Formats: sequence, C-alpha cells, structure tokens
Amino acid sequence: MYNWDEIINEFAVDIQIKGFAKSTIQNYHYKLKKSKLYFEEQGINKIDNLTKQDIKEYIAQLQQDGLQSSTINSIINKLIKLFDYMVDEEYIKTNPCSKIKRLKQQNKIIYPLDDNEIRQLLAIASKNRYKYLGQRNLTIFAMMLECGLRVSEVVNLKNDDILENQIIIRNSKGNKDRALAITPILKKQLKKYDRIKNSRYQDNCEYYFISYFCGKIDIKAVYEAMQTIKKQAFIRKVVRFSPHTLRHTYAYMQIRNGMDIYTLSKNMGHTSVVMTQNYLQTLKSDDFVEESVKYSTLMNLK
Repeated sequence: MYNWDEIINEFAVDIQIKGFAKSTIQNYHYKLKKSKLYFEEQGINKIDNLTKQDIKEYIAQLQQDGLQSSTINSIINKLIKLFDYMVDEEYIKTNPCSKIKRLKQQNKIIYPLDDNEIRQLLAIASKNRYKYLGQRNLTIFAMMLECGLRVSEVVNLKNDDILENQIIIRNSKGNKDRALAITPILKKQLKKYDRIKNSRYQDNCEYYFISYFCGKIDIKAVYEAMQTIKKQAFIRKVVRFSPHTLRHTYAYMQIRNGMDIYTLSKNMGHTSVVMTQNYLQTLKSDDFVEESVKYSTLMNLK
C-alpha cells in the first residue's frame, strides 16, 4: 500500500533527474496534489487502490466543475505519467489510466492584437508614473512581441542570458535551450532599460527583469501590468488581453511578415512543426475577414 504524497514526491524527483524544466515539475506537482486531495475526499487514501472507474468519476466531476476539455486532458496525462512510473518501478502491475480516452477538444478561435492595439500597449506601458517600471514593462512587452517568449521565460531571464545580439532561453519547456535574435528596435529598449536599472539599483541581482524592490519579478506582476493597461486602451472585445496573447500575436505577425513556419517553430520553442501548425490554425484576425470578402461568391458573379 503506497502513500499518495510519498509517490508524488518520488515521481517529482524522477522527472527532475530526467531533465524536466523546473516550471514543468512544479506544474506536475501542483496538479497531482490537487488530484490527490479529490481522491482522498472519496476515501481513496492509498494511491494503488485507485481504479479506472474512480478516474472516470473524477473526470465527470471536473466536467461538472466547468473545466475545459484541454485542462482535463492535461490533468489525466499527468496521472498517466505518474502511474507509468509506478509500473516501471513495479509498485503496481497495470496503469489504471491506460485505457482512459481523452476528451474531444474544441479549438477556440484566438485573436491576436492588431497594429493599433500593439501601439497602444507600448505607449501606455511607457507612461508609468515610476520611470523604472515604465521602461521595464515596455521592454518586457517589446521582447515578448519581438521574440514570442512565454511569460515564464521572461521572468526567469538572467543577466548572462542577454548577449550583444541574442537572447538565450535556458531550460525552457521541453528542457531545451534556444537562441533568439535581438532586433535593432528591441536593442534600443534594452539599452534604455539597462541604463535606468543600473543607475537606480546598486545591488547586482542575477535576474534581468527585477521588481521595484530589486527582487526577481513575479509572473503576477506582468499580468497586473497588462490589466492596468487594458483599462486605458481600446482593445477589441474578441481579444483575450493577457501575456500569452502577445505570444499569439508574435506568431501571427511573423507569418504575416513572411517568416517560414520552420523558423517560427524553432523560435517559439515548439517540439515540432505540427505543433506550430496547430497553433496557427486557431489564430484569426481582421485580415482574414477582408480576404474572405474579396473572394465572395455573390459579390463576384459575372
């Protein structure tokens, strides 16, 4: 009979040894602990007592709680990995999740920012009453739009990761490093940020983007900065104004500006071009409406 916490912690060490990124390990740990709490509430106090039917009932409860199919599938995938580990270690003979079918996912249409919304975002960000925060936030948003970074990658950047003409993203999703070009317009903002940061803070923090009190910036701070900007900007209602929207915007803009999908896939840190293609299929903009109208059946009758 195996204790939930012991197995989850043991599994976390195993994926750490395998080289999983720190953020990925934390995500596994968090979601597995939430699953464990649900099963313990159902009286399943030992992990090896879990059955296929228990998991089906758990999925039904998650649906009832209003979770999206993609979120539920992510939770189930983590349980599958956990029980695969237990099978490999010969703690159990079979994985109770192995024949659980994934839920059908509906790809939601995602609208990136348009040119005007990007200009508003950058202009408002720069007008913070605190000069340092204004330049820091402007540089963060410029970097995300120019490089397509995940918000977790931005906050984990260290001073040594910013080179003369490249940004090095270390131990990202999939535990891969990648290099991204620093464009001239981004370099200008980086230099301005460096000058203000170095004149204000004498303590040498290892992280590149730091808080007002000279500590590592939190992901929450980026979300809050965007929510403050949203109140002042004119953003279309169809746009979900969040840090990840900037990554979507980057992907859309690169394709619009002529980048090939293979380069885009590498820049975004995707494991395959297929993932990038799936990513792009959900993106829509006002441009596609204009293109569709041009080829209207009825408007082009001879």
